[in-house]
Amino acid sequence: MSWKLGLIILGSLGLPLVNNWASGQPLASADPGNGFMRIQDISASVTLGLILALPVELFARASHRRQIRHHREEIKRLLDENRKMQAQILREEERRRDAWIAGLETSRPNRRSIHSPSIAVIDKSSPAQFEEIVRKLMERDGLKAEVIGGRGDQAVDVLAVDVAGQRIAVQCKHTTRGRKVDSKVLYQINGTAQAAYGANESMVVTNGSFTRDAAAWGARHGIRLIDRETLTRWSEDADHLYQVADLELPI
Repeated sequence: MSWKLGLIILGSLGLPLVNNWASGQPLASADPGNGFMRIQDISASVTLGLILALPVELFARASHRRQIRHHREEIKRLLDENRKMQAQILREEERRRDAWIAGLETSRPNRRSIHSPSIAVIDKSSPAQFEEIVRKLMERDGLKAEVIGGRGDQAVDVLAVDVAGQRIAVQCKHTTRGRKVDSKVLYQINGTAQAAYGANESMVVTNGSFTRDAAAWGARHGIRLIDRETLTRWSEDADHLYQVADLELPI
């Protein structure tokens, strides 16, 4: 029984009792004499209170149900609007991404004319020249890059920043053809790229290949690996860095 129902019953019962008390008569009695409230009268008052309280209680409950239904409808409307907004945002992001990627294809000839050394030239370069080649490739693709390599470089040879402010730490491993880069190189850059340079992405570039363990470890820890085949696409074919390294597009 709700508090509203209790108040109505108490009110219907209390009024005759208060009247008797004010007149100095007993509050209740089985004697049907004048001025006394009989037990039957109390029972009738309670019954009347219940009868009067029922529609009030039903109305209150119906009103409460309407409020709940209204709140649920409002929540559903807001959720639907949010879903539509999210879908619109995703469509816009997809449109911008497609336009950006289409632009990469259009600008390929320009990239090739700026800097696209052959893999044969890269093989003949020294480790220091290889670092410079990687730096120029990153600048060709619109990033600001500098060579860090040298004593105390903490496993980072080139540090680049894209237009979105994303920092990319690169370890360059120039090898004799057929040599493979092992996991130790990945351990080093994974431990220092973010701590020492605040890098968002770590990358290892080689004109060779990676051992199976290194490839698996890099995939697990999100290190971008550019092997000989991918380097050829990046340099000779003038693919963009974001295409070959699968980086988050700066849009």
